[in-house]
Amino acid sequence: MKYIKSLEESYLLSNRAPLYHLTDIMSLYDILSDNKIKRTEFDNIFKDKVINMVSLTRNSDLNLSYYKEFLDVVIELDRDMLNSKYKIIPYDFFINNKKEIHAKSSIMRKSPFEFEEIILKDIDNVISYIISLNFKDEGIYNPIFNQILKLIENKNIKIKKDGTEIVI
Repeated sequence: MKYIKSLEESYLLSNRAPLYHLTDIMSLYDILSDNKIKRTEFDNIFKDKVINMVSLTRNSDLNLSYYKEFLDVVIELDRDMLNSKYKIIPYDFFINNKKEIHAKSSIMRKSPFEFEEIILKDIDNVISYIISLNFKDEGIYNPIFNQILKLIENKNIKIKKDGTEIVI
């Protein structure tokens, strides 16, 4: 049984791969201003309890159109650094919220494989964990983009546009 559990939650690349947090550009500004990713305020089920959490994914190529059309920024986080301070827990949103009845290992599975991880606390000092900010679509043309650049100035954070690093 433990083998199946590890199969269901096996990592895409390895357990050292980065983690990703999807958000919109205005929320990114708030995250950087506060230097914190706050747990979500909507309800999620974990171990049969309703909780708030920070949702992360191991999938860098996650299809954003399935989720929300306004998720236009992907924050890439250093998993090793996060893991030194926070407990990172594998999570299956679709199973836990009863939107899917089949495990990830089942060929009957219909809902997507999002390879989700959660942290049950706010992530403080988040700027120190950020590897890159990947702006989808036209986010870099948003007027708040320049304010975001000021917040991360001299922090060695890569800026990407649709997955390709850009020089600012």
